[in-house]
Amino acid sequence: MIIIRNPAHTRPLSNNVKRLMRESRASPQNPDVVKSGRTLGEKDMAFCDLQGCIFMCAVDRGLDMELFAPLFMNSQLSALIDFSFFHPGCQGPEVEYLKIPLLLKSPELIVDVLLWIEGIVANKDEDETARAALVKALSKDKPDSVESEEPGRENRNVIIAENGTLIAVDDSISDIDLDELTARYEYAYLLGYIYRYESLLHEEASRMVYAVLDEPFLRETFDQMDLDDVNLADCAGEICERLDQLIINSL
Repeated sequence: MIIIRNPAHTRPLSNNVKRLMRESRASPQNPDVVKSGRTLGEKDMAFCDLQGCIFMCAVDRGLDMELFAPLFMNSQLSALIDFSFFHPGCQGPEVEYLKIPLLLKSPELIVDVLLWIEGIVANKDEDETARAALVKALSKDKPDSVESEEPGRENRNVIIAENGTLIAVDDSISDIDLDELTARYEYAYLLGYIYRYESLLHEEASRMVYAVLDEPFLRETFDQMDLDDVNLADCAGEICERLDQLIINSL
């Protein structure tokens, strides 16, 4: 069993950060018009594909996107991945310690590490900081397990703590209708892909992007778009341009 904190409660963006996000998108000549962003290369697109795969792996773990998206986008692990994406050649101590390049080769491992970290933090002592709890867990010869089976195994229970209420999530997907499961995978991939594209496009942290484009908003927006049988590599820029216009109007 894994117990993680409610991911919905996040720190709001400051007015200064909102101003910078608007300025990075709005044309200087006309603040209501989206200015041209940088062109993403093949490596950037590969990162977008990878994050789409990460979100699909969350479906394998039985996590709905309304739970996983805020959990991932606001996590410290996501922040370190942002750093690795923005500085692919970096050799900083944090990146070397957590071996982010290795993690990036395994979307499944990223999801399991995220759940493991959240489980450690949620089960820490009341007088213990999250950092201290993680350091203690990592310092052990055999780190504590917060799940009943090995990573990647089915039938694990994930518990989301929400306002003092525990919500159980059974990660078995064997009983889900095939059409519904396909729709879940497609939506998860689209969500993860667009989040990373928007982050890379403006070189913004995942937490910042999620603060202005949360999962319920994107779900509703995507429902209004004709995205059947689209190639995201070809149309992601157009999708993000439309999203940027919505951000400009809302900030």
